[in-house]
Amino acid sequence: MKNIAVGFFMKEIKLPWKDQGLYLTRISEMLDKGFTLGESLDFLGRTNVKRLGMFQSMATLLKTGQPIYEVFYMEGFDHQTCTQLYFAEKHGFLITAMKESGEYLLRKDDQRKKLIRLLQYPIILVVILIIVSFLLQTLLLPRFQMFYDSMDYQPNFILKLFLQIIQTFPLYSMLVILLILPTSIVFTKGLFKKSAMEKAVFLSRFPGLQSYYKLYQTIFLAREWSFLLKSGFSINEIIHIMRRQDFHPLLKESAVEIGEMLKFGYSFSEAISHLGFVEEELMVIVAHGEKNGKLEDELMFYSQFCLQRMEEKIMKALLVVQPAVFALIGLVVIAIYLSIFLPMFQVIDSI
Repeated sequence: MKNIAVGFFMKEIKLPWKDQGLYLTRISEMLDKGFTLGESLDFLGRTNVKRLGMFQSMATLLKTGQPIYEVFYMEGFDHQTCTQLYFAEKHGFLITAMKESGEYLLRKDDQRKKLIRLLQYPIILVVILIIVSFLLQTLLLPRFQMFYDSMDYQPNFILKLFLQIIQTFPLYSMLVILLILPTSIVFTKGLFKKSAMEKAVFLSRFPGLQSYYKLYQTIFLAREWSFLLKSGFSINEIIHIMRRQDFHPLLKESAVEIGEMLKFGYSFSEAISHLGFVEEELMVIVAHGEKNGKLEDELMFYSQFCLQRMEEKIMKALLVVQPAVFALIGLVVIAIYLSIFLPMFQVIDSI
């Protein structure tokens, strides 16, 4: 595995999700039409001149006997995709694995672009508001204060508090930003020191992230178990396969834990229930599938159901983010206007 890591880190630029998704879906389509993987890579190289060297390198590595997952990993493809290709070599559903991986990366890229479109305008407005608040504090409000002093006007307590908040808004904004950055760095470093299982359990309990994370892990786990079971592997053989791979540390550690529990006489569904980073429904699905003998089919259906549910949750979240940001910006704008005009109205009333 050392040569994989070296090859991976030698890549200066990782392929964008969109490009990875397109390449994987096109390869799957060509494989489905009867092309070999080498022929598919050769065709993509000829139709993508900028990536010709990459595809030629991949084809050469395949000819030397390198496994598919290592070849894609060394060229900077998505970590999860390479894990799926590793299992595809075991269960034989290579075309399906490539197609699903490609479609997933394309959806992931589309969701990222939607989030950027939703947030870019509000972020620009927030920056403008911070600048306006700073100018208001340094240029406009001191002049108004001089005017109030000349009129012998003293604002009441509520108005003083309101003006104080407006004046210190830029400072508070900068302090929040400066506080978030080091906190995020410390949090990330602390998280990386944990084992894959500890990270997964922590993230599956993190407020706001837990439901998305659990669905994400459940989708992957249920799909790969389904493929492997369809290929005729037993539960113990699947655990052995997952323990041998190094691409997905969480999958490896969970396979070790499940294997240990099976040795102590627990059923597969009971062992699954002890994985704290997956949906609780998965245990029910596994138990039902074990009884009726259709475990692989039920796992595949459940993974598709979870994928649909996760996409719906992401879209709902995106639809809430922008209005919430605009509402906050609107409140700040109103506050700025009031900080200017309220004292003027009170001065006029006192004359």
